Amino acid sequence: MIETQARVVAVESGYAWVESERRSGCSQCTSSGSCGVSSLDKLFGARSQRMRLANPLGVRSGEDVVIGLSEKRLVAAAAAAYLLPLFAMIGAALLSDYYGQGQGVLALSSLVGLMAGLWLVKRRSGYRTALARFQPVILGRRDAGECTIDVKSIKAGVNHE
Repeated sequence: MIETQARVVAVESGYAWVESERRSGCSQCTSSGSCGVSSLDKLFGARSQRMRLANPLGVRSGEDVVIGLSEKRLVAAAAAAYLLPLFAMIGAALLSDYYGQGQGVLALSSLVGLMAGLWLVKRRSGYRTALARFQPVILGRRDAGECTIDVKSIKAGVNHE
């Protein structure tokens, strides 16, 4: 489970609006002084992100919470987003080559395969389905330096795997 801290900024029936700061992993790295990603992070600064999450714990506005996202779901989404278009492009190129087409047709069929793969990723992920499937969940409250995670609410609320 990938976890981060957030603050509840508003509560509405069954949902909590939480705000977390977007941070790159560079703040922990010893090479951050010479790293390009670190320089970009400093240039654009820290930004906060606001999300509407299910509120099975009954958190209130102003509370600090821990939110999490399943690593398996994140890896699966990334693999689908990158590998499906790549395989479609390579498959289209191989088909074009198999049928003895010229270099121009091969390049065009590769582009068509890539576009078809991107379309499949978009169609497969489905906007509403992807939002529900890849939505972080509130894992617990964060009180004065300690994190309290309510395991019963997590098991009853959302299937993370």
